Amino acid sequence: MSARIPSLAPGSSPDATVNGLIDFARNGFGDTEMFGLLARRPELLKRAAAMFAYFLAGQGGLIEPPLLELMRLRGANLNACTYCATVRLQPVAGQVKPREAGLGLRDITGMNKAQAVSALRGTLDTSAFTPRETAALKLVDRIVVDPHGVDDSLFEELRRHFSDEEIIELVCASSLFTWAGTLNTVVHVSTGAEGIYGEQGVYATAN
Repeated sequence: MSARIPSLAPGSSPDATVNGLIDFARNGFGDTEMFGLLARRPELLKRAAAMFAYFLAGQGGLIEPPLLELMRLRGANLNACTYCATVRLQPVAGQVKPREAGLGLRDITGMNKAQAVSALRGTLDTSAFTPRETAALKLVDRIVVDPHGVDDSLFEELRRHFSDEEIIELVCASSLFTWAGTLNTVVHVSTGAEGIYGEQGVYATAN
């Protein structure tokens, strides 16, 4: 399944900053297709990349990137974004991979969001994570499925492990990842030939 809008190839932009950001994606996620898509709107790419760098590249965020990557992967599968579920944050991939089994990830190839949510329901193995990590992962589940589900009980659980400032970042990071998943799903962004992942699973087709 090819993307509905083609991405710019690495090095093809007349803007050196844009080319640098596409390389940043290659080093960060092992693939350039999503950033290459955003590169068609350079000012949008620059702002979006700054957010990803803040959270995932250690450029100022309060939450450690390995926890954010666990959150991103759980959310990617719930959101049925095959691109997001395929790529891995390379600087922490070695730390995160042994812990992925606890996330209850499934093959979401061809699933829509409702099917993915159903497939992942009850699959999070909280015994594989610290109470702090578990609270953050529960937050992801609620945000992706229905943010109204973030009730007072979960908020109090979060407060046992995170400051208010950290909770703001958790919500913003999860929302950023969900936004990216929505973009990739609508446009059918797939991993590129220059990436490290090979063939990617397909997106669900509309009824």
